[in-house]
Amino acid sequence: MSSKIDLDNAPIRSTFFQYLLPSVFAMTIKALFIIVDLMFVGQGVGVAGLGAISLTVPFFVVSAALALMIGLGGATIMSVQFGKGNIEEGQRVFEQSVLFFLGLASVLIAMSFYWLDEIVALMGATGDLAQASIDYLSVMLVFFLFQGGQFILAGFVRNDTNPGLAMKAIMSGFMLNIVLDYIFIFPLGWGIKGAALATGLSQLLIFVLLLTHFIQGKGKLRLTFSGGYSVKTGVEIIRIGSPNFFIESTAAVTAVFFNYILLTRYSALHVTAYSIIMNVGLVVMLVFSGIGQACQPIISYNFGGGKMEKVRETLYLGLRYAVVVGVVAIAISLAGAEYIVSMFTDNNPELVELASIALKIYLAGSVFMGVNIVVATFFQSVESPAIATVISISRGLLFVLVGLVVLPMMFPVDGVWGSVLLAEVITLGISLIGIIQFLKRDNLKASGLARN
Repeated sequence: MSSKIDLDNAPIRSTFFQYLLPSVFAMTIKALFIIVDLMFVGQGVGVAGLGAISLTVPFFVVSAALALMIGLGGATIMSVQFGKGNIEEGQRVFEQSVLFFLGLASVLIAMSFYWLDEIVALMGATGDLAQASIDYLSVMLVFFLFQGGQFILAGFVRNDTNPGLAMKAIMSGFMLNIVLDYIFIFPLGWGIKGAALATGLSQLLIFVLLLTHFIQGKGKLRLTFSGGYSVKTGVEIIRIGSPNFFIESTAAVTAVFFNYILLTRYSALHVTAYSIIMNVGLVVMLVFSGIGQACQPIISYNFGGGKMEKVRETLYLGLRYAVVVGVVAIAISLAGAEYIVSMFTDNNPELVELASIALKIYLAGSVFMGVNIVVATFFQSVESPAIATVISISRGLLFVLVGLVVLPMMFPVDGVWGSVLLAEVITLGISLIGIIQFLKRDNLKASGLARN
């Protein structure tokens, strides 16, 4: 893979693969961060540790949602401006995005430390589970500036034609995480705090490595702050990045409802099973996100330059590979669910049986999930965040909640696990309608230009 990406002259297919391979690899490694933590915590801390991570997921999902909103919103605008040839404006958007996040993160960290006990209580944790949650959060918050900051930097590094660095940074952090997880949890016996410290130090390493892109001048962007920022630009960053916020934050809300229903109507074992399937499902979702992120810089750049044929070609490539990955995910879940689940628990056959069934149902909608994520990313890339937000809320919250209410009444034992499948199927209709309408408008516009 060439290290230099030519968005102006290279064929779309080759450019797509230059982004696709590092993007999917990086997102897969990011998912493995979570999986490795769960494995070490499950084996070294136990069920209480897994439950603590499950209950604190909503907090970190909302935090990541804010960072991704700013980072990907700003990076998308930057790509469009670069496509128009406005390099200085793209640099200014980058600078404002970084400062915006620093201010927001500082406030969030201070408030979270001040109300830490209340946050844990709001999640529904009590007793040993509450203490484990407090231990985990208290360490992770120290590193939040770097955890969120690497989301910001990664978006700009990737869109500044250097996706390979983002991949290498995440890979380096992942390897460090594995080593530190083992050392902190087993030889040192630091338990859930050790897992949090390992993750935090790994995020710090990723942040530092990403900074080298700007310090060494590997792209068009520079780590300078020249001023000239505006409220209008800040609002536009939020507007374009809002689909990413809703993708992540709705997952947090959904997790809260899932945990509540599982605790009140089923059992604590169901919460642990949900922790496993949610994080395995996250691996699949992040691969789809990687496909979408491979499409986004190409689509935004060519949309800014008015090259709609290249925009459509990139969309079709993204959808094709999303379907392929979805089919593979379904096949793997059907053939190896028991083996996958057994990696997270030590001699608990009841949990393996429960989570295996849940995983097969949960991942049955993988193809629909992939199409929905790529379509939502497409609309964000062409600066149409409204339809992207509708898709994100529909698949991530609205129809999941409908499923949580309706499906257990129809299928009392396993119906709760089908809510995600239901949401993806219904949202697929919205995605297809949105794409068809966009392509019709584009064709009509092209026909009008041709006649003129």
